[in-house]
Amino acid sequence: MEVTWAEFKNFVTQRNLSIQFVEMRGNYFMKAFDGFFNLECILSVGTGDSDTTDFETNFKAKGNKTQPQQVHAFSAKTLPNGKKLYKREHGIQSTLTTGVNTVTFTVPYAWVKIIGLELIGGETLDTVDFFVLDSTSGTYSGVPNYTLNQFGFNVNVAPGEYKENNNYDADLYSGMQIKIVYNSISNKTVGINYKLNEVKD
Repeated sequence: MEVTWAEFKNFVTQRNLSIQFVEMRGNYFMKAFDGFFNLECILSVGTGDSDTTDFETNFKAKGNKTQPQQVHAFSAKTLPNGKKLYKREHGIQSTLTTGVNTVTFTVPYAWVKIIGLELIGGETLDTVDFFVLDSTSGTYSGVPNYTLNQFGFNVNVAPGEYKENNNYDADLYSGMQIKIVYNSISNKTVGINYKLNEVKD
């Protein structure tokens, strides 16, 4: 996908990537790869344009470096702080009644990055709200079950299977709770998968 320099630079900077580029026919043709996902950007050479100047001054010399080895789902990826990521998925089933239901999952690891959720067996017009709560003892805020964040607001559930995958990760710690407030249009049982990456040495 081709994007603007600002979007491309943000992608590269946030993910600590090396820009792969060639200079050809008066342009810089650039790509940045993160796993199977990549972005492209084209800048003109020698125009004095601020975007080109930014690339030449701040990124060009660091470009065309060997990318970190891409990892598969159950491999460990080393972070800049030396910690590693290990894929963890947890699935539960929950029996719902018509109306509002609350489903809570407690983080069982010292530190994880949540990258997505799946809801299986939902129906059109079901809606959900997603929250992150403090632990039952208030480990992080001092208040038991305190709402630390809400990241879903009256989200419509696709029939059959609903997936929410993040292009970034969010940190959760031991005892924090992911609360789903599920407004169901009928009695049913749904499956919920929590997609996590455990962070550890």
